[in-house]
Amino acid sequence: MEEKNQIIQDESNTLNDEDTIFDPMESDNQIMGAPSHKKPHIQQQPKGIRVIGYTLIGFCVLMVAIAIVALIV
Repeated sequence: MEEKNQIIQDESNTLNDEDTIFDPMESDNQIMGAPSHKKPHIQQQPKGIRVIGYTLIGFCVLMVAIAIVALIV
């Protein structure tokens, strides 16, 4: 009965320990519980940080637009 309940995995899809490359930084981060090196998205930031980011981006776009208009005129 227990044999029917077990999940059989295809060995070709599993990754063996010999196939992985040891990364000491990743190992240390896992041990210390440090966050991963994934780049945080702006939607994951607190509201205040998002407002500051959007304001800076908007200011830069506005300055480029003003510079283009000034060069044309």
